Amino acid sequence: MKNILLTTLLLIGFSFSTTHSQNFNKAKLDSLFDRLSEKNKAMGSIAITKNGNLLYSRAIGYMQITDKEKQPSTTSTKYRIGSITKMFTSTMIFQLIDEGKITLTTPLATYFPKLPNAHKITIGNLLNHRSGLHNFTEDQEYATWMTSPKTHDEMLDIISKSPVDFEPNAKGSYSNSNYVILGYIIEKVTKQSYGKALQHYLLKN
Repeated sequence: MKNILLTTLLLIGFSFSTTHSQNFNKAKLDSLFDRLSEKNKAMGSIAITKNGNLLYSRAIGYMQITDKEKQPSTTSTKYRIGSITKMFTSTMIFQLIDEGKITLTTPLATYFPKLPNAHKITIGNLLNHRSGLHNFTEDQEYATWMTSPKTHDEMLDIISKSPVDFEPNAKGSYSNSNYVILGYIIEKVTKQSYGKALQHYLLKN
């Protein structure tokens, strides 16, 4: 944790100094990321921009690791975004609440009445993982289709087929099903795709 915190602070410091000075010190950033890479302390892609101009880009670590080989990442490597979207989803949900379009107590049945316990589950339950909806990524079948595109109806069907793990608000248990559904609710309320809603609420500035 200490190393992670130190790295974060260094990145913030470098980002601040490089984007607010006329002399961009690429060598210092390269030195930092060289060190992180050598010690296997980080993997990913980094980009720093100012006024729409790319000042610095770098990739460290690997895009894929198998028993036979390691493929180094590049600045064009695309990553599975995974749970990073949860912070975007929750932020947009609270923006919709602020606009008066939904509330924390809005029942899931307002949008998806066929889901288990839909009349008992609220937006708030979905946000804090207290809905009781089963986590579809824990199913054995998930590994067979996780890289295949699924329609909304197909995903809702998958979530609907699993019995609930507990009654809403009885306890908390992490479930990716909650945030998939919240993403679909954003699309229903805004009448836009998730990508367009994200652009409107979080990326337009």
